[in-house]
Amino acid sequence: MRGFNTASILINGSLLVDAGSASSVLDEESIEKIRNILITHTHIDHIKELPFIVDTLYAKKARGITIWGSVPTIEALKTHIFNGLIWPDMNELKIEEDFLSLRPIPQEGFLTGGLRVQAFPVDHIEGSVCYVISEGGKHVLFSGDTGFDTHLFDLVKSLGDDLLALFVEVSFPNEMADIAGVSRHLTPELVAKGLDGVVSSSTKVIAYHIKPKHLDEVVAQLPSGVDYIKGGEVFEL
Repeated sequence: MRGFNTASILINGSLLVDAGSASSVLDEESIEKIRNILITHTHIDHIKELPFIVDTLYAKKARGITIWGSVPTIEALKTHIFNGLIWPDMNELKIEEDFLSLRPIPQEGFLTGGLRVQAFPVDHIEGSVCYVISEGGKHVLFSGDTGFDTHLFDLVKSLGDDLLALFVEVSFPNEMADIAGVSRHLTPELVAKGLDGVVSSSTKVIAYHIKPKHLDEVVAQLPSGVDYIKGGEVFEL
């Protein structure tokens, strides 16, 4: 929908969560700094600009780029995107080994630029994960796409007051609860239910992945104190 972008969140200039729109909204200088790309799952609105990001990084002679995801996500990217049909197979191009790797995220996560990144399963398509980014004992959680998943809200609770921010998807208004359930997405009512008595009062809760056609309805129904992303916002945590 014109005027809206699909999911991409840039952290500290070099860590990208999902690749839905980064190539369209970031200049080449900003893209050149990206070194780690976290994919929550393989739906097109989360990966559609991944090839263009990779193309820009290669043209800029960047090195040490890693695309991370669950095992099913990485296999899907190799099989269905970087396969020589949809986009070139990097192995066939004999690109320098130190340019790009696609890696399943280990259970213990990994460290990059002083940040620890960990992935946890959520209820969407096979291989879907949320990400917890940690620094100095403080955390930010990105839900990715998910249905009502008690494991996600248990994770929120376990992080307690140390959870600085929760970016949680809220795709549909309450009136579309049926389609939200079938497609495994959340509504404002489900978010309120999941967070009730779970999230710390000090945690900033930010709704994202709101379907543009339903933005006004969803925003009007968000629980009190919940912020939201429309696109282009900058948060300092």
